[in-house]
Amino acid sequence: MTGIVVDASVTLSWCFPDEQTPTSLNVLDRLMAGEQAVVPAFWSLEVLNTLLLGERKGRITQEQTKAFFDTLRILSPVLDSVSLEQVAGPVQIICRDHRLTPYDALYVELALRSGCPLATLDQPQREAARSLDVDCL
Repeated sequence: MTGIVVDASVTLSWCFPDEQTPTSLNVLDRLMAGEQAVVPAFWSLEVLNTLLLGERKGRITQEQTKAFFDTLRILSPVLDSVSLEQVAGPVQIICRDHRLTPYDALYVELALRSGCPLATLDQPQREAARSLDVDCL
């Protein structure tokens, strides 16, 4: 599979200007130019949760949340489902070896399994990925 594994930290930075970085904007540019976003199946829920928190805190409106999801639909991300064997095997190992949450470890495992680079703003996740020879953007 070719593409970019895009985690929620990068995705959400596109919605919140104060969280944007040159790296996150570069990833968005690459995806808008035709590269494929590859994400775990729970990604949309993780994004929604943070957007709803942003609404409650007054950072964004319901209309902005809707518009942001409309933009994400244009990217047509490939949703990857993880098997119980992957969770009980490599994901669990990455969690323990690198002290990551299962959610963060799954992004690393997906990048490792797919051979796609990982786009994340999370430093521990980036360090774990690099230690496993996963390219990071």
